[in-house]
Amino acid sequence: MALTGSLVLLFEFLNFRAGGSDGYHAASVGFALLLIIAPAIISTGTSLGAQVIRPIGVSRASLQSNSTLRNVSYVALSIAWLLLALGVGFVLYARGASQTTQYSMIALVAFSPAVLAYGRILGSSWHALKQSSEQIAKGGASPFHNHLPNARQQFIAQVVHVNLIAMPFVAVNTVISLVLLLYNPDMFLHSDRVLNLPEYRPQSTYMEEGGLLGFGLIELFSYIPQAGIRVPIVTTLLLFLLLNVAAIGFLFVYEVARILFLDIQDVSGWGGIRLADSRLLRAEPIQQANVLNFCFTGFAGQSMLLLALAMITFWDSSFLPQGAQCGEWQADVCMVLEKDMLEQLTWMLASGGQVAFLFVWAFSRKRSARLDEINFDASMDEDRTRLRGMSDMIYLKQRPTSELLGKDDWNTAIERFESSTQGREATLVGLDMIRTTKAKMLLHVGLGRWDEAEELAVDLLALQGGRDAQTARLVLCAASLAQRDYREAIPRLALLNNDDIEAVRLRWVASLLSGQVHLDQEAKSMLSVDPLRKDNIRMLNEFQRGETSLRATPVRQPAQRSMYLSEIARMRMNGQSEQALNHLESTLAKLGEEMWIQGRLVRALLNFDGGRNLTAINTVKELSSSAPRHPHVRAVLHQLASLGKANRPPSEPTKIRWILEDETDWKRSWKQHNVAIPPILDSTDLKQHAMKANAWSLMMSEKGVRHHASKKAYKALGDDVLIGLFTHLSGLTITIGGMPVDLGLPAGIDLKSAKKNGLLNL
Repeated sequence: MALTGSLVLLFEFLNFRAGGSDGYHAASVGFALLLIIAPAIISTGTSLGAQVIRPIGVSRASLQSNSTLRNVSYVALSIAWLLLALGVGFVLYARGASQTTQYSMIALVAFSPAVLAYGRILGSSWHALKQSSEQIAKGGASPFHNHLPNARQQFIAQVVHVNLIAMPFVAVNTVISLVLLLYNPDMFLHSDRVLNLPEYRPQSTYMEEGGLLGFGLIELFSYIPQAGIRVPIVTTLLLFLLLNVAAIGFLFVYEVARILFLDIQDVSGWGGIRLADSRLLRAEPIQQANVLNFCFTGFAGQSMLLLALAMITFWDSSFLPQGAQCGEWQADVCMVLEKDMLEQLTWMLASGGQVAFLFVWAFSRKRSARLDEINFDASMDEDRTRLRGMSDMIYLKQRPTSELLGKDDWNTAIERFESSTQGREATLVGLDMIRTTKAKMLLHVGLGRWDEAEELAVDLLALQGGRDAQTARLVLCAASLAQRDYREAIPRLALLNNDDIEAVRLRWVASLLSGQVHLDQEAKSMLSVDPLRKDNIRMLNEFQRGETSLRATPVRQPAQRSMYLSEIARMRMNGQSEQALNHLESTLAKLGEEMWIQGRLVRALLNFDGGRNLTAINTVKELSSSAPRHPHVRAVLHQLASLGKANRPPSEPTKIRWILEDETDWKRSWKQHNVAIPPILDSTDLKQHAMKANAWSLMMSEKGVRHHASKKAYKALGDDVLIGLFTHLSGLTITIGGMPVDLGLPAGIDLKSAKKNGLLNL
């Protein structure tokens, strides 16, 4: 837009000078000014917001897109800053400053956020840009362009390299010139030889001529007698001095965008601007689009303003209409956009960017020394494609981690995870890293440690470049629901594949918990025949009635087994352990008990409830021998050890375990299990966590679950909890990769609204 405005002004000027018209067309000039000023104002708001508002994903993992509140914040910041600029103008007016100074200072303050932004970005990225452009200009591949360049790319790189080399010197010239100007504005005056040149027009300060260096060049080239040689040389050099920093901004914006995409400014310099978490930039195209949007709106937009100002005002301001040429604008527009004001604004904006660049560049020199020690994956997209093909061949015979966990084979899953983190072949580091990260993510999901699972999901998305990452996106969305962060969950739902039944189940759960329906007609059709949704609805209906019962249908699928064990947990809380034990014995006999570790563990817990302690303890010890790394078995063994009835198992080297195993104060860290009730409820924090995690815990109170919506319902909970209850009490259950996943059941869930919205129709 700003470039279009500049071109309109240029064509208007050329048309007038060529005699095509008797003057400037007000409509064309007004339209051009609008096209230039509007992006400049947007640039101010975008740059200010990028520097003031904390970027998404810095404090915690998030793929949340820009919310309405965030956009409103940008607009409010822009308005507040423009009002501040007007306030500066009123102060100058009160102190009797000239009209030129007032208007130029108002504009300088208004546009200063963008000036500071591109000074910060170029200062922190200078070393990386210089290293890259130098190697490309020589015909080699750089760390950020992992291909041999063609002739055009070499030429562009050479131009960039020359500009980059000159930038620090130009910035130093600006700083020294400003200091001397403040000390004595009349210290440097041109000789009579320069003043007598026909093309020379006296300027208010030598800053409009490129500072001290420009002043010296004018004096030097004044000895050239031929105006046809002298004028182009001087004009070109002075424009270069004035717009050197800005030139990088609008000519090489894609180079800057690449620097921001790779997040290189964090390691190549100090004081840069972070627009998003590093992993998110690699993981999601929407974040990369935000970076590119910033480059054009907050970065190149300001640079284009400088270009337009330079074109209008440079050297003799002959472009500007004077006096009667202004026509109807003589009493208003021309009074503001007059020669001295625009020229003063031009050199102040250019100088501001150069000073900001020099400050950040100087502080970045020490950090940039480490740039040669870092390897950047500029060819990651090609490598990922190759590794995906290799994965199909190398891991063809291995069962996925989600399948192992779904079949309750925690021992094999943890052993495989441990082996994958040890000695790996150099050519398979990236592939192993992806599989290890995914395995660790799913293991944390299985334990309900959603904060850690969320971080790993973002890592996995970054490693996979946002492709073939449906599992990671499912985990991210489920993590938001488990953390009860429904505002974050809603934009994450948009990232899911609607053809996947697991994604549709997540949408259904999100609709239940948030109170807003996120299902289209196609999704509702898929859910209407989904047996897992029907099981969840039966569970919710029982919760609403404050009752519990055991299913009569077989439990063949992993999710059905998980919900079945949760039914037994509710029977335990209801004092019906014997009835539950009989039912479980029958079920185990049909399934083949040796294959279901957790089923046998729950049977031991039921025996413990019935006072058959020796039988229960012996069963747990047997399970500990056959599946020593199963986290649920280890957790129950720890509880028995705390009662003096067993020995503690050896520590788990992978840290894939329940927080209960920590010898330190595990109670303070239990919140890491977002949807699991604590093993004991002897504090208000633990009771409140139990209510937020799973309101079925109220069955342990005298009042039951019917008063779950009360803010003080947690006070009805006692201190004691049945042993091992947290290992098999679940709430709303979905699947990820076929693995059952518990999302808990928060107290206060509005089931009446859910029924009204048709979410509980069987």
